[in-house]
Amino acid sequence: MLKNSTYDLMETAAVLSKGLHRYDTFRTDAKGCGECQQIWSYMRQTDDEQLKRILGHLRQHFDKELKPELAGV
Repeated sequence: MLKNSTYDLMETAAVLSKGLHRYDTFRTDAKGCGECQQIWSYMRQTDDEQLKRILGHLRQHFDKELKPELAGV
């Protein structure tokens, strides 16, 4: 069984992943405003970095929580 903290990481990763594609649309919509385009680019970059960080840490949780379970199978 996975811990709540692992589920929280999984949920957050899913939300970030689903949202990343929207920033390209937002940038296109903001073609008349360079500052808006910069904001959307920055938001996409930071969300992508957060997603990578979460996924890396999530692997650690899976290794700790799933290996003992799989060893008992």
